[in-house]
Amino acid sequence: MHFDEDSLRASALSFKLIYRTRGMYQTYACLRDFLAETMAVTRINALYIPSDWSNVITMVDTQENRPVTMKREGRQLPLLLWERLAEPLIVGNLDPYKEKHLESDPAAEKLPFLHHRSLARLPLCRTEAYIFVVNFWSDTYNAFTEDDLPELQKVTSGFAEELAQDLESPAAPSSRSLTSGSDKLFECSGLNHVRNMVEQVAPCSSTVLIMGETGVGKESVADAIHELSPRRNGPFIKVNCGAIPDTLLESELFGYEKGAFTGAVNTRRGYFEAAQGGTILLDEIGEMPLSAQVRLLRVLENRTITRVGSPNAVQLDVRIIASTHADLHRKVKEGTFRRDLWYRLSVFPIHVPPLRERKEDIPTLLRHFLHTKAKQFDLPETIRIPKEELARLYAYNWPGNVRELDHVVERAMILARGKSGTLHFDIERDEFEESVWSAPEENASDWPTLAEMENLYIRAVLAKCGGKLTGENSVTQVLGIHYTTLRARMKQLGLSMPREK
Repeated sequence: MHFDEDSLRASALSFKLIYRTRGMYQTYACLRDFLAETMAVTRINALYIPSDWSNVITMVDTQENRPVTMKREGRQLPLLLWERLAEPLIVGNLDPYKEKHLESDPAAEKLPFLHHRSLARLPLCRTEAYIFVVNFWSDTYNAFTEDDLPELQKVTSGFAEELAQDLESPAAPSSRSLTSGSDKLFECSGLNHVRNMVEQVAPCSSTVLIMGETGVGKESVADAIHELSPRRNGPFIKVNCGAIPDTLLESELFGYEKGAFTGAVNTRRGYFEAAQGGTILLDEIGEMPLSAQVRLLRVLENRTITRVGSPNAVQLDVRIIASTHADLHRKVKEGTFRRDLWYRLSVFPIHVPPLRERKEDIPTLLRHFLHTKAKQFDLPETIRIPKEELARLYAYNWPGNVRELDHVVERAMILARGKSGTLHFDIERDEFEESVWSAPEENASDWPTLAEMENLYIRAVLAKCGGKLTGENSVTQVLGIHYTTLRARMKQLGLSMPREK
């Protein structure tokens, strides 16, 4: 590749602007396409490696788009020539390394250098806490020369500066808060695939099923679909199907007529009618009882609802979005979720990846949380995050996803009040499995029984939620069970039911 200085400066500026406006993944995808003709580059991946060499985090991969964290075994990292990570590197023929590496680590068969023929590697950023490298892969032997390295460095220099600032100073004041679902999608480069799917489906009226772990931001995706749709000026009704008692779910969703049952002193519209002309989000659809699933299936088929106690159908003009953290395929096999409803809901499925697979979004999310919480806790926005603390955030697997990161930042800012503008993150104790299930030092005979553990846990959640049993931030929501199930468990454990506030 040979460009004049003006072309190099223009290219560097271009990729800097792409990084600012479209994020990390899109920057590397555009860079790959830019280099495909001149260097036959077929793949680019970028790696974040903490200074303790404990693991390797794939921040972005233009071929897989599925970032992973690779742990080291002993002193050997699962990387090609790992001891030369800090220097620019060219390998014109990868063949001699493939057989040798597979012999020492058969599990590494998916590593990029085993599938391509030549490599150019550049260290983009380096501090005492980490090193960030970018790999350019080609399916052509000797695709890169030593003369290419200076020009590659110049092309990447613009966004490398932006990247270094993001990785080292996420506490810099944010130009705006991520107040809407579309903001969060467009600012988070790790959600590039999700954003593209949202842009495709938003103008339509098709039913959408959003899937993903708890805390990944499924509601933000639903917000973005509504905001970008022709229904944006209509109502957006959000219903947590797991927070409504089974006996009330149908009347809440579909409404009821006066006198339909004891206590129905007036006719009441349900959530579906309230969403007329707009969108309804059925959150945690996997918790819906089978009786309500039958009614919902008819709604999806006929676009009509019938209030409880009424023979008359009401025509609907509502866009339906459903979301779940549950494995609906497993629920279908178990018979707790209707197969025909699954087919009706999954017209356009969207999977939201967990935070551990899109760690390039951590700086963006950090800026957002720091910006909003600095006002909440009356702290200066010039908050400092030590580099070693930031490295811990990247190395952590985030089982609670974005919601957990939010809580970790909030806890750090509470502890920083009145002390200093430096944040320290307490993340080890957020590993729920480790804190609850780590073996005690006593003998196994001293371990608590399952009933005792359940008793303690339900009591802790009751205290945390202030005795609130249903609705947002309630016991049923935290436990992920229905109200009737909670009542039965508490009765079995001898716990008295608190009065609803």
